Amino acid sequence: MEEINKDKWTKNIFFTLATIGAAVGLGNLWRFPYMAYENGGGSFFIPFIVCYLVVGLPIVLLEFGVGAWSKGSAGVTFKKINKKFTWIGWWILVNSVVIVAYYAVVMAWSLQYAIYSINESWGNNASAFFFNNVLQLPDKQFQFNNINLFSILCLFIIWLVSFLILRRGLKGLSKALLLTVPLPFILIVIIALRGFSLPGGKEGVEYFLKPDVTKIVKLDVWAAAASQVILSLSLGMGQMIVYASKTGTKNNGLKTGLSLISGDFLFSLLSGIAVFGTLGVMQNGNINIDTGINGPSLAFIVYPTAISSLPLAPLWGFLFFLMLVLLGIDSIFAVIEANVTDLANVFPHLSKTKLLLFFCAFCFVAGIIFTTSSGMYCLDIVDHWVGYFSIFSIVIMQCLIIGTSNKIKEIESLICKWFKNGLIRIWGIKIWKLWIVFLIPAVLIVILLSKLPSEFTTPYGNYSWKAIVIGGWLIFVLAIAVGFLIAWRHNKTND
Repeated sequence: MEEINKDKWTKNIFFTLATIGAAVGLGNLWRFPYMAYENGGGSFFIPFIVCYLVVGLPIVLLEFGVGAWSKGSAGVTFKKINKKFTWIGWWILVNSVVIVAYYAVVMAWSLQYAIYSINESWGNNASAFFFNNVLQLPDKQFQFNNINLFSILCLFIIWLVSFLILRRGLKGLSKALLLTVPLPFILIVIIALRGFSLPGGKEGVEYFLKPDVTKIVKLDVWAAAASQVILSLSLGMGQMIVYASKTGTKNNGLKTGLSLISGDFLFSLLSGIAVFGTLGVMQNGNINIDTGINGPSLAFIVYPTAISSLPLAPLWGFLFFLMLVLLGIDSIFAVIEANVTDLANVFPHLSKTKLLLFFCAFCFVAGIIFTTSSGMYCLDIVDHWVGYFSIFSIVIMQCLIIGTSNKIKEIESLICKWFKNGLIRIWGIKIWKLWIVFLIPAVLIVILLSKLPSEFTTPYGNYSWKAIVIGGWLIFVLAIAVGFLIAWRHNKTND
């Protein structure tokens, strides 16, 4: 018989903090600012907010509703929907394991840089320090001849801390969330204000917010907004499902969903102000976006360079990279909780502590490849397929399968309780189901199909086709295959 999730949030605030912590992460800091700039600056906020409401919120409510209904993570959820779809739930979880394996390595780099900040170890050339000392990039791609032992040590610390906190269940997680969720918001506000107050900072923020209204009518801008919303809210990862499964009858998923969206948007906005304000200071108000303000280069090259120009540089450096660690650790917590919750049903003879230890150890070992000299290349390729194509495919299937299942009425009845006004409840549910079954899948399918042709004609990142097939498509297919394998074992357990 499936184990009922007995571990519950003691207060709704912990549920809300957990969802915000799971969603807000590095994508807000190093993907959103550049995307907003490229797609209209201040005017990009119009499609971005609209997509939050018409794409993000309906999917959030779906994941909250199905989690509260199933009382389990993604594997249990899809098994209860229909046994033949159990593999989709486990594909979601396996996919999240692949993502967290390399995501934790980025956290390890952040932890290293918090230490490096004390004496500004990157010196006058942050780029050379990152590529040569930290990544130890080889002369040719995909040579795995070096391993950064300091990266492995920091990676071990990340997983050890995660294990020690989560072994106490939601009690330990709730206490950690009181620190790890609010503190990054406080730190990003401090960093943003500091950059804005220095010469050139104001010009940088104005450059970021300068609107280009002509781009609002372009479909690719709206597609970019929808994509950022999906990825920024960590949808299709099983995290929201498992956290909602631990709620009681008094928890209001609609209020939490609106709080989640508000928190995610606020951090994205503050990140844009912090990034461009800092670039403004760095470039004396003459903004040149060719310096690379997207991805790891922003966090580990541009920011260290900018930090070195600030008064009390070691302090600002330590605070910035501490913020990165805290941003990532909450996402790691969510992935662990999502997987261990359902693994307890697949391996009922093992205690949750043993499962937790095994999971953390497995992810630590899996992440070691990303600490090698070609780890950055591997990370880039895997993230492109697993962190983008898999996520979008999962969200599409999630909407279609759950939205058309014979269990949808039970899920709807739970969601209805979150709408206090009767008229809003009636029309809200009708519009929600229409969005879930038709509009959102159609939008995401169009976005995916628009991206696919170039993947077969132009090698992503100028990598070799062999590397793309192995690190991209093969990992994509293997995640599905492992999902099928675990689902087969899961379905053999007694109901």
